[in-house]
Amino acid sequence: MSKPTSAALVILAILTLVAAIIASWNVPDSFHGFPGSSVTTSATGTTSDLPVLADKMPEFAGITQWWNTPDGAPLTPAKLKGQVVLVDFWTYSCVNCIRTYPFLKTMYDRYAQDGLTIVGVHTPEFAFEADPKNVGNEIVKNGLKYPVALDPKYGTWNAYNNSYWPAEYLFDRQGRLRRTHFGEGEYDQSEAAIRSLLTEGSVALPPAGPAVPTPDFSNIKTGETYFGLGRGDAFMGVPGDVGVDATYQIAARPEPDRWTVGGTWQFQPEYVQADSASAVFRFSVQANALHLVLSSVDGSDKQIEISIDGGAPRKMTINSPTLYTVATFSDGGRHVVQVKILDVGLRFYAATFS
Repeated sequence: MSKPTSAALVILAILTLVAAIIASWNVPDSFHGFPGSSVTTSATGTTSDLPVLADKMPEFAGITQWWNTPDGAPLTPAKLKGQVVLVDFWTYSCVNCIRTYPFLKTMYDRYAQDGLTIVGVHTPEFAFEADPKNVGNEIVKNGLKYPVALDPKYGTWNAYNNSYWPAEYLFDRQGRLRRTHFGEGEYDQSEAAIRSLLTEGSVALPPAGPAVPTPDFSNIKTGETYFGLGRGDAFMGVPGDVGVDATYQIAARPEPDRWTVGGTWQFQPEYVQADSASAVFRFSVQANALHLVLSSVDGSDKQIEISIDGGAPRKMTINSPTLYTVATFSDGGRHVVQVKILDVGLRFYAATFS
């Protein structure tokens, strides 16, 4: 055999590099994986080209309560064999999770009779989200009809090696993981994947219905913001010691994407609490809407007054711990939102935007 020329060696090196790049396309960047999982292509002869990301579904570990199952009985991977299963990690005060409700409800309504099961794993971000009463109320309020599991100590979250709210794990009828998606959007791709796995079981499906629209995020310039000491950021001032009331002088106009307070406030790891009547909170934001995770200290009604850019105030009642939409903006521009506390004992956990 003759010795390859320099040009031939260069061409061979280029072809090898291209082959390696193409091979890498089979591995989804967002896949975190389970212990002992592997990434392979689908078995020859199936109707889907979705890869097999893991051979089996993890157990639902550490679940303390189930909703929307017969007599509240727990689900298991063994019981779910034969179904296409979408496991959705969520928490009820997360606006990103809330915005996925229309997609999840639509998928369940369209395909449950064809073999799709959705399992919502509610893993709390804040302590109040571990309360079964609060979770149950949110399930009813939002019309969630698919099974929901409460994962208060992150048992199932850790079994999946999950890191996100919301997060979707799609399993085929054999219990194999075939697709993951983290965050919002890609609803058309998610529905296509569901339909693909349903037809692997020889199910004839009607044409897909109207696509679920993805929210427009282009106007959201202010990032999710936490107020407690544990993850707090963007505060214009020096937080007081944990659990100790401190008095603050509010800034006349907060810096962009930062917040300021006036009056008596108490900092805790998860929240900051207004401890004086007429305490004031101000935040400079840019988005379509501002949502605040708020709660009353004792569960009783607390009144607040909301004003935008110094305009006329409007009142709102706060009681149960949840996400409240406190301001919307027609222009998607930057605005200063002020919340005046009329009743002592209001907790601020986080701000999210849409």
